[in-house]
Amino acid sequence: MSYRFVFDVTAVGYQWWIPSMIFVFAGLFVVIGWGIRTIGEPDFRTKGLFFQIIGAVGLGFAILFFVGMYAQYHFAEKALMTHNCSVAEGVVTDFIPMPPGGHSIESLRIGVRHFEYGTGWGSTTFNSEWNKGFIHNGVQARVTYHGADILKVEIKSP
Repeated sequence: MSYRFVFDVTAVGYQWWIPSMIFVFAGLFVVIGWGIRTIGEPDFRTKGLFFQIIGAVGLGFAILFFVGMYAQYHFAEKALMTHNCSVAEGVVTDFIPMPPGGHSIESLRIGVRHFEYGTGWGSTTFNSEWNKGFIHNGVQARVTYHGADILKVEIKSP
């Protein structure tokens, strides 16, 4: 029986589209605000300025989000490349799945090592969105991790 990859941070890559979408929508707010301000009436100038401020804050957030996500991806990729990571291998126990409503923490245990991860919105490492039912109690798994970040997940094929 061999292991098969169900998640590898280097194969998934950097999730650039999330901050890009925020950037696009924030840019639309700036453009809409500019259009409203050019109407000329004082009421519209104030409303347009409000749109532009919201858009500018969104642009700043998108840039910070982009940089933060890239830094997380780069750090994870470097940890794998330099073998600056650990491996837990064994049967998954104490698995607590994400509830149907989301917004919680999934967790599992392999041997003595306990792992926790959330929904992962904006995360490049393993999270509940990547699980897709691969991890559950009783499955034989190999998890490569650095600190609290799960970098690779392999499941033993029957």
